[in-house]
Amino acid sequence: MRRILSLALALALPASSAQTTAGVAKSVEVSVTNVDVVVTDANGKAIPDLTAADFEVRQDGRVQPLTNFSFIRNEPASFAAVAPAPEAAPAAPVAPVAAELPQAARAHLIVFVDALHLTNNNKNRALESLRKYLPTVMGPNVEVQFVTWDRGLRIRGPFTNDTAIVSSLLQSLEEENALGAVAKNERDQILRQVDAAMMADASSAPLLLNNAIVQLRGWCDMQAAEVDSTIGALRASFSAVAGVEGRKVLLLVTEKFTPAPGHDIWDYIQYGTTRFGNVTAVSGSAMRRGGGTTALNDLTYKNWDRGPSFRDLTRAANAAGVSLVTIDAAGLTTDEMLSAENAASVGRMDEGIGQLEMQNAMGLLAEETGGKMIVGRNDLSHALKDMEADWTAYYSLGYESPSAKPGEPHAIKVTVKRSGANVRSRKAVVERTADEKVSDAVLSQVHIPRTTNPLRATLTIGTPKKSGKQWLLPLDFKIPFDRITLIPLGGRAKGAILFTAVAATPDGRISPVTTERAPIDIPESDLAKLAGKAFTYSATLKVRPGPQVLSTGLTDEVSRLSSYVQPHVLIGDKPGTR
Repeated sequence: MRRILSLALALALPASSAQTTAGVAKSVEVSVTNVDVVVTDANGKAIPDLTAADFEVRQDGRVQPLTNFSFIRNEPASFAAVAPAPEAAPAAPVAPVAAELPQAARAHLIVFVDALHLTNNNKNRALESLRKYLPTVMGPNVEVQFVTWDRGLRIRGPFTNDTAIVSSLLQSLEEENALGAVAKNERDQILRQVDAAMMADASSAPLLLNNAIVQLRGWCDMQAAEVDSTIGALRASFSAVAGVEGRKVLLLVTEKFTPAPGHDIWDYIQYGTTRFGNVTAVSGSAMRRGGGTTALNDLTYKNWDRGPSFRDLTRAANAAGVSLVTIDAAGLTTDEMLSAENAASVGRMDEGIGQLEMQNAMGLLAEETGGKMIVGRNDLSHALKDMEADWTAYYSLGYESPSAKPGEPHAIKVTVKRSGANVRSRKAVVERTADEKVSDAVLSQVHIPRTTNPLRATLTIGTPKKSGKQWLLPLDFKIPFDRITLIPLGGRAKGAILFTAVAATPDGRISPVTTERAPIDIPESDLAKLAGKAFTYSATLKVRPGPQVLSTGLTDEVSRLSSYVQPHVLIGDKPGTR
C-alpha cells in the first residue's frame, strides 16, 4: 500500500517569501485536554443535570480547574437519512475557503469485526443484533463505520447514518466467512494427540507426547502471532480516527481473543505427566527445539504471553481519544469439555482458564479507556441499549494540560459530587505533538471530510500523466505571503510550510501519511516587496488509477495554522478521464 501515495516534491518559490511586515514572531500554543465522562444512576440511566461544580478532575493526582464544560445529548434518529456527498472531481482551481462542510456528527461508533477470531455462527448472531440496534440510534449526531479484520484490515466505507447503507453492509458481512473455527479445530486435534500420548504404553508415550508438544508449540506460535497482528490492526483503526472530533467509541466484536494462547493445554499436559506414571519420565526429558533442547517443565504458556501488549493497546486508544466497548460474541456458553466429542481422557481440562484470561483482557481494554465489556449476552442489542448513554448522553470536560511532554501517559481520575452517581471515563490521557495532531487530522478527514482554511490557500489540480502502471498528479497550492509567519534571525526571515497528505480508495485501502517540509529563508530587506504576492508550493502525487480521496494539509510551522482540503479525483486510461 505504500505505492498508493508517493510524493515527489518541487518547490516553486517567488523571489522571496514571508509575511509583509518584519518583526519578531512569537507562537504560544495552549493545549486543552478534553475528557468524555458518562454519568449514570443505579439503573444505568444518564444523569443530565450536573454542573461543572459537580465534577472534580485530577491529572496525576492534582486537581485541574475546568476550562470547558458541556453536556452532550445526541437524540436517537427519527429523520431522513443524510445523502452522501457526491464524489465528482472538483474543477481547478479549487479555493477551500469558499465553503465549510457541515459540522460532523458528535458521536462516532466504529464497529470492529474481528473475523480472525470469530466463528461464523457467533459473528452472524452479533451482526444480527447490530442490525436491530444501530438504526434506533443513528442520526445527525451519531454515525457508524465498519472495520473488518481477517489478516487484512479493511475500512468498509466512511462514517454514515444512512440505514440502507448499514443494512446492505451488514448483509455483505454476514455472507463473508470468519476464520475462528480453523484455530479451534487445530487446537482440538492437538488435544486428542495429548490424550493419546497419556493413555499409551510406557514405550510409545514419550514419543507421542513429544510429537504433540511440537504441534502445540507451533500452534501457540501461530496464535501469538495472530494476537500481535490483531493488536496492530486495532492500533491502525485508532490512528484512522485519532483526528476525528467528538466522541469516539470502538465496538470490538471478537471471540477467544486471549492474551495467553494454549494456557489451558499446557496446564493439562503438566497435570497428565504427574498423574500417569508411564509418561512421568517425559517431564525430565529434553525435547529438541531448533538446534538445542528445552525441558518440558520449562515450557509454559508464559512463553507466548501477550498480556503487556494489551496494556500497551489501552495507551494507543487513549492517545487517539477512543473508548472501547469489548464484546465477547460467544454469548452464553458452557464448558466445551463437558461434551462427549471433546471429553479429555486424562481428566477434565479447565476450559475456564482461557475464557477468564480473555475476559480480564477485554475488561482491561474497556475500563482503562472509559468503555464497558459485554459478555454472556446472546442478543447484543439489549446490552447496547442498556449502555446507550455512552454515545447519546455524556459530559465533555476540558482543562489546560499542565504537562508539555507529548507521548507520556498521565493518570486521570474523574469524580462526581452526587450520591449514587456512577462515573466512567478513561483512566489516562496521552498528549500528542503538534505534528502528530496535523497527521491525525489529515488521516481522519479521509473518513469525515472537513475543509478549513485559515491560511487562505488555493489549490489547482493539474492534468495527470501516466507513469508505468501509475499516474503522476500535480497539485499546486498558493498561500498569500501575509498569512505566513516568519522569525527574523541574523538579518534573515525564516520559517517553513509543512505539506501532509494521504490517499484513500473506495475499497478501504489507505496509504501511509506522508509529510514534507518546505523551508523558507529570505533576507529581511525583501519583506516589503511581497505585498499582494503568494507563496507557491507544488507537489506531485504518484497514485493508482481509479477513484480516490486525497486528504491534504498545509501547516505554517511557526503559527501552527493549518488548512485542509479533501479533493476527490478519478484517474483512468480513457481520454478526458480526470
